[in-house]
Amino acid sequence: MKEYTIALVPGDGVGQEVVGSGRQVLERAEAVFGRFHLLFKEYPAGKLAYDATGQALPEETLQGMRQSDATLVGAMSTGLVPPPSPMGQLRKELDLYADVRPIKSYPGVWSLKPDIDLVCIRENTQGFLADRNLFKGYGEFMPTEDVVMSVRVLSRSGCVRIARYAFEYARAQGRKKVTVAHKANVLRFGCGFFLDLTRQVARDYPEIELTDEYIDSVANNLITKPEEYDVLLTTNMFGDVISDEAAALVSSLVPTANIGVEAAVFRPVHEAKLKEAGKNITNPLPTILCGSMLLQHLGEPEAAGAIDRAVAAVLAAGAVRTADLGGGSTTAEVTAAVCDNISNAASGVN
Repeated sequence: MKEYTIALVPGDGVGQEVVGSGRQVLERAEAVFGRFHLLFKEYPAGKLAYDATGQALPEETLQGMRQSDATLVGAMSTGLVPPPSPMGQLRKELDLYADVRPIKSYPGVWSLKPDIDLVCIRENTQGFLADRNLFKGYGEFMPTEDVVMSVRVLSRSGCVRIARYAFEYARAQGRKKVTVAHKANVLRFGCGFFLDLTRQVARDYPEIELTDEYIDSVANNLITKPEEYDVLLTTNMFGDVISDEAAALVSSLVPTANIGVEAAVFRPVHEAKLKEAGKNITNPLPTILCGSMLLQHLGEPEAAGAIDRAVAAVLAAGAVRTADLGGGSTTAEVTAAVCDNISNAASGVN
């Protein structure tokens, strides 16, 4: 039996609750399939960690994540701690270069259109947003008191790496098209560089179509015809914006993976929601879906698929849902419904 070490980083606010839900569902999948064992270890990060240790991202947490097979993160109150941002610091320290966000509509819950099924992939360690990994004075600076300059860095190795990741992901998932979102008509050097290198990588994947669009057109077309996208690939800041836009098209029922060579971190799209903390009302499904991505990453597709199907079944039935989806169920009730569905649907699996 395979054994995997999973780092749990609940963080702040509702993180304790939703990470607890994610763990419960993972443990149910483990029990039902009986083919792997998950060893959980919990680590601090965020505002609570800062108050206790003076560090928003303690070294023990970084080391624990490095030594684990995967990490499940709740949410961190990044705005309540001094820079650098702990999530940005994680990306830098663990070289989490690929941000992966699947966007999928589910029956029984609002989405802009019923057939949305796309994946946003963004480079995660360079570009403008890499500045939040760094201390004041590097990446953004003021040559005079009246002028601010922001520097974007794109490297050949970084562009090639994320482009190859996107095409490998598309190939592994049976997807047929990668669309590069850019602004090469204006940012001719930076976006032109990224686009040219992606075109070079695409030659190694002849079965996958490569298209490109200006980022403003992508923002428009995500609203008017999202079903036409398959894999969306872009740089850091553009990806930060359009992946959030895309999430809104499907009631923000989306997980996110941050993937590096030696580490993989999974976290829900929402923030710490401090006002909801402790009230047992937060929707745990984005975190539960992170658990599915986590298992897929570990090479356990059957268990991952069981979680996906359980979430879809609970949403389609409509009897158990939290307030953000128009219901009155608690976090615990939704979690239990997903666990029960995994058990009931998997009868005879073993």
